Amino acid sequence: MTLREDDPRSVGGYRIESRIGTGGMGVVYLARSVSGRAVAVKVVHTKYADNAEFRARFRQEIAAARRVSGAFTAPVVDADPDAERPWMATAFVPGRTLAERVDESGPLDWPALRRLGTELAEALREIHRAEVVHRDLKPSNVLLEGADDEDGTVRVIDFGISRAASSEVRTQTGMVMGSPPFMAPEQFVSPREVGPAVDVFSLGAVLVYAATGHSPFEADNAYLAAYNTVHNRPEMGELPEPLRPLVSACLAKEPADRPTSGEVLETLAGLPEKLPDGLPDETPGGVLAETPDGVPDEAPDEVPAEEPSREPVTVLSGTATPPAKTGQDGSAGQTGPERRGKRLWALLAAAALLGVTGTATAALLGEGGPASTSDGAGQAAPGASVPAGWKPWHNTLEPDPDEDEPFPFGPACTPDALGVFCSSPQVALMRLSPATGRVDWTKPMSEKKVTGFTLSDPVVHDGVVYVNSADRSEGVDAFDGGTGKRLWHLDGPVGEFQYLSGVLLVRLDKLGPSDTARYAAYEPRTGEELWRRELTSASASPFHAGPKGTLYADLRGGSGGIAHLDGRTGRTLGTVKAPKGDLWLATVHDGTAYYARWDDDTGVSAAFFIQDLGSGKTRRIDFPWSVEPEAPPLVHGDTMYIFDYGNETLLALDLKRGKPLWTSSRELRVFSEPAIHDGRLYVIMPDTSVLALDPRTGKEIGRTQPSIDTAGRSFEELSPSSMPPLLVGGVLYGVSGPGVFSVADVP
Repeated sequence: MTLREDDPRSVGGYRIESRIGTGGMGVVYLARSVSGRAVAVKVVHTKYADNAEFRARFRQEIAAARRVSGAFTAPVVDADPDAERPWMATAFVPGRTLAERVDESGPLDWPALRRLGTELAEALREIHRAEVVHRDLKPSNVLLEGADDEDGTVRVIDFGISRAASSEVRTQTGMVMGSPPFMAPEQFVSPREVGPAVDVFSLGAVLVYAATGHSPFEADNAYLAAYNTVHNRPEMGELPEPLRPLVSACLAKEPADRPTSGEVLETLAGLPEKLPDGLPDETPGGVLAETPDGVPDEAPDEVPAEEPSREPVTVLSGTATPPAKTGQDGSAGQTGPERRGKRLWALLAAAALLGVTGTATAALLGEGGPASTSDGAGQAAPGASVPAGWKPWHNTLEPDPDEDEPFPFGPACTPDALGVFCSSPQVALMRLSPATGRVDWTKPMSEKKVTGFTLSDPVVHDGVVYVNSADRSEGVDAFDGGTGKRLWHLDGPVGEFQYLSGVLLVRLDKLGPSDTARYAAYEPRTGEELWRRELTSASASPFHAGPKGTLYADLRGGSGGIAHLDGRTGRTLGTVKAPKGDLWLATVHDGTAYYARWDDDTGVSAAFFIQDLGSGKTRRIDFPWSVEPEAPPLVHGDTMYIFDYGNETLLALDLKRGKPLWTSSRELRVFSEPAIHDGRLYVIMPDTSVLALDPRTGKEIGRTQPSIDTAGRSFEELSPSSMPPLLVGGVLYGVSGPGVFSVADVP
């Protein structure tokens, strides 16, 4: 590639000859040293040179590349991370990437595939011995040294997002580094806790790509690729039979179930150099062949629930996930829902916030970085990307005019990175495309009419959507959020349902004046009943999430305390006495309970009581006025944010000082629960614009344009639901009146 006018002609004493390629962090040039030695020089983009995060990441890349330089990497020749535009020079390795090789010449034959796997495993072993995790092994980061018609020695390149295994991760909250569909599940679920096993997973995916021309989790976009990686079995296509057990082990969902890079190398070394005419029934090697979930292809008998289910649960054939593995003592192992018990919207939002992805054509080249909308309506934050083909949209979901009891306040919708999921009295569930707002699929409600039918917001977790039953039985249906396939059904009546701490909690009685009700916990993906209890509570929604798969239950209507429960068994772990008075347990966060003093006559509160559930100590914070909370408060750090529906304002309380921090202007007419994303506080306004505030001061950072023309529309048409806005990959989603909208983030 020829040089551009703004390209440097010399960097650090190296004479620039041509461009090799460009990526999210910088540009890679072919250059010459004074002696004429060819080097690849990576120079950070000017717009990132003053960004402390990117400069730190580049310094980390240099350190990692120096630590692992050897036979299977591109050695670092020189670098200056403190230059005006930081740069690094590595030995120039002539050749093409594995991605280019497969694209130009097709999949590799068996000898080349075996050699590729062996050399990659050897390279990873050396990288891991240096206590470095690459985190972005993919075909474009695998360089085949040699002429274009040869498959030469493998070089692993681009350590732009690697890190020392023992170091603190530099990744920002909510940001995942990597490139779907070659990332491991834990890079989406818990990106701050990844280890060498992520590289082994990527190695398995790369081998499938080299043998078939596609990733085992390939999809139309990064969101679905992430979903496939976390939930689905790999598509291995024509992968040669001797490799399938090893690759299956590499692609195990749980890191502990994967072999080490050394074990992979040992197994590959034991494979035949040539495929025999008749493939062997058993694959040689030292790695136990497992399915990607780390369980046999035929699931063992299910472990019975502690109490047998007395409610009909229908599990649709072929959709149930095998039960969680157990330890030798019979206790739940770490491969169950607790390990995956994080909201998929966060997981896939992180998947969209890719700091470095790429189709590199030379050592150390990454692709990604900021993505902006083409129409200039907004720009994603650095490292973010919007869904492919996205543009601002608004979809008005009109009620059925023939419905006996039309739903006057619009649909019940829950935005998620996989789509926007909506329910109404006419449609049990529909999914809107996050890119266009068009309806991807619907699950119609039955024609049976039910008086007093209660509609709940869809509950979305880990790729599964829970909604009111399509047969109007007031039960619960669980649908696969990707395909729309129903996974299981629970007969009603059901008062409410919610996902907390790795289980789906269901009230088995209708909501009513009685404080005593039956509750049951179900395994979210299979519908298996785990336990049930009859509880007497002062709250219609008594459960709150606790640490490490536990729950807090508000039992003040009976025992007078807050019980700490095991989420998987329902067993009581302890109880703390609650403060006296007519108090509403608003939320529990990080071992602290927050109560509002509630006036039943006026529906307002004048104070909050904060109780440490460990010590039982309680303190009080008074409000500057009586507030009418629409929803539980948002606790973030040392601040509590309250959506005061009655006064249409936000109130921020300093929890350390016990005093109000700020209140929003009443002229703003805030009309949704707040949400915090990337250091900003977001709320939806009545005109469907989204407002971004500084969470420390309450000052306005900016706001989006309304998603619809508000002229001539009534208040009912514009009134948002209390659902907070969701930020995914630089795009905001919200619910307003009878519609759903998506706009670019505030610049």
